Amino acid sequence: MVDRPLKARSIVDLLQKAGLLLDVRLTAPEHIFTSFSTDSRRLEPQSLFLAYSGVKFDAHAALSALQVSHPEAGVLIERAESWPDCQNFPFACLVTDTREAWALIASYRHDFPQDHLQLIGVTGTNGKTSTVWYIRQILEAQGLSCMTLGTLGVYLGKEKFPAQHTTPDPDDLFRYLALARDRGCKWVAMEVSSHAVVQKRLGPLRFDAVAFTSFSRDHLDFHPTMEDYFAAKWYFITHFRKPSGIAWLSTALGDWKPANAGALGCRSYGPMEVAHTPDDLSYTIEDMQLSHSDLILRKGNRSWKGRLPFGGDFAIDNFVAAWALVKSVTGLTLDPARWSQIEAVPGRFEPLKAAFAHGLAVVIDYAHTPDALEKTLAKLKDLTTGQLWVVFGCGGDRDKGKRPLMGRIAEQKADRIVLTSDNPRSENPLAIIQDIAGGLTQKEKAQIEVDRHKAIGLALEGAQKGDTILIAGKGHEDYQIIGQQRLDFDDKKVATAWLEKA
Repeated sequence: MVDRPLKARSIVDLLQKAGLLLDVRLTAPEHIFTSFSTDSRRLEPQSLFLAYSGVKFDAHAALSALQVSHPEAGVLIERAESWPDCQNFPFACLVTDTREAWALIASYRHDFPQDHLQLIGVTGTNGKTSTVWYIRQILEAQGLSCMTLGTLGVYLGKEKFPAQHTTPDPDDLFRYLALARDRGCKWVAMEVSSHAVVQKRLGPLRFDAVAFTSFSRDHLDFHPTMEDYFAAKWYFITHFRKPSGIAWLSTALGDWKPANAGALGCRSYGPMEVAHTPDDLSYTIEDMQLSHSDLILRKGNRSWKGRLPFGGDFAIDNFVAAWALVKSVTGLTLDPARWSQIEAVPGRFEPLKAAFAHGLAVVIDYAHTPDALEKTLAKLKDLTTGQLWVVFGCGGDRDKGKRPLMGRIAEQKADRIVLTSDNPRSENPLAIIQDIAGGLTQKEKAQIEVDRHKAIGLALEGAQKGDTILIAGKGHEDYQIIGQQRLDFDDKKVATAWLEKA
């Protein structure tokens, strides 16, 4: 993978063509920058520094120090009042939006890899990870290589690469897209978060097909209101789709679905009992257990029937989204006889086989929003003959308003509750738990154990045959963030170890 040289004149031309350039200082048009960075602490010699006003820090504040430490650097800024601080640099650009310029430069650096790829994008409060996971399997089952980017990391073939965000920052995003192109991979399916849309990480990307899987409360520590949160996701659906691209909307959006969605070329998918047009995709679940689901898909006068090796209404909804997206961009439909080969998503409504020998059902799920927790508990209640337990907490430094809501939902849907730590980050773990407990009216239903390892053991030791235990909130994660520490922790491994020694 060869990076394209960052010549000063070429950067100016790129920004001008995109309508981003407001002013420029260009003393050496042929100068080539070796790299670029948005972190002044990691700036290498002969590099380009991109300054933007972040959530916690305004990088324009670093310009004065950079004149001393890196007088040879080029700078790109978005604050007009900082323009006088750039006059001693040999190259400086004032742009309308540094984040947008960042994505454009990253794409240019890797020679516009998106031009050689078919892109599928999935947004939604819940369901992004599962849908992308299924897309890759459906494509690969038909001999088509697919890269995926999302919460679980970046996958290409049998290789896995780390990811810091659901949707990577432009540096990593376009580097991975270039890797897919260079490996001869044509298809890329990626999760698109509302943060990525607001922070303009996608830049020049335009998608061949998109989906909106669900919408409910989350990230109100970042978005001022639910309306702002929805607007970010809807902006992705309407502005990042190619003119020929197809958008699939889950009927779970309900009243959030805009009235003009159909006029904008959007189609719907969802359960059969919800009204559909001939262009929409409906489904019926004939039978569902923790281990499997029997599914019928219908579109127009055609139907497909098969068995999937996992349960959960939401998991089925996400599989249907994946099926619709793949059919939209390839015209191919996976033979229903092969649906049984589709693997469940790690940490998403994932039953632990070790529990069955004890007469229990233990399910690991990433549910970390009120809506996801409610739906997961409701489905497990239908599948449980004994008592339903839930072990969960809430993340620190995140939306505090959802904590009592999740406590209330747990009280309404579960028989036994164990409140514990999730990723408390900089907050006091017990204070977070007390916020959750504030939503309870029957405090006696809940036990509190700050140590998540012990909390899982508490539920496993207390459960009786026929009971189900949902361990919620972290799903696939193999770490726990306490303070500044990122510690090894895996719900699945912890629960399995308890069951094996019982």
